[in-house]
Amino acid sequence: MSRNVIAITGAGRGIGLATAKRFARQGALLALNYQDTKDALEEVATMARDNGGGAILCKADVSDHTQVEAFIDAAMSQYGRVDVLVNNAGILHSVPTAEESWERFERTMAVNLGGTFAGIRAVLPSMLARKSGRIINVASELGLIGFATYASYCASKGAVIALTKAVAKEVAPSNILVNCVAPGPIETHMLIHDTVEFNDETRAQIPLKRFGQPDEIAAAIEFLAGPGASFMVGQVISPNGGTAI
Repeated sequence: MSRNVIAITGAGRGIGLATAKRFARQGALLALNYQDTKDALEEVATMARDNGGGAILCKADVSDHTQVEAFIDAAMSQYGRVDVLVNNAGILHSVPTAEESWERFERTMAVNLGGTFAGIRAVLPSMLARKSGRIINVASELGLIGFATYASYCASKGAVIALTKAVAKEVAPSNILVNCVAPGPIETHMLIHDTVEFNDETRAQIPLKRFGQPDEIAAAIEFLAGPGASFMVGQVISPNGGTAI
């Protein structure tokens, strides 16, 4: 049985980790990128191997395109190809726009947009040669609707959505499907605040009255990587509990 080779950036926690676990249970061949947190990925690697697949773990800062290229090169060296790339790594901060620093703005754009572009650029040559592949970019509903004091983050994720659409149109004739998942408020380290009051206020603004779970976003990514998404090109799926309709 041919097993999919799936490369995931930011796989060490949150949505990336939940996605890695889903594919590990399928026995996929995984290339998992992390920057700080590796412990959970050791368990994922074991899970993948127990199900007949495999996993390699690669530390990389996605804001550095050379490190992203090294990550994809490692996947290619190990498996000979990458069938699915999930560009998930991202960072988030909140600050009034008038108080934003150039350093924070540039870092946000370098990770969220630059890391996504670097991943796409690294896998495309081999996908184009094979005339096959899936690229799934993780953006945010805030890239669609905006949010006060998150200007840098919103700009970076809005750009990821635009990038998705542009590349999707370019490479679809080569049977490479590029799509995007734009999650709403998800219960991850990036979102959950230190204060109960903040979390309660945020939750109250969601029509479902709860935060989403990382695995609910992983399910959307799994769909876009699978046979049921064979006619999906340049689409933005937004599991958000009703915050953006």
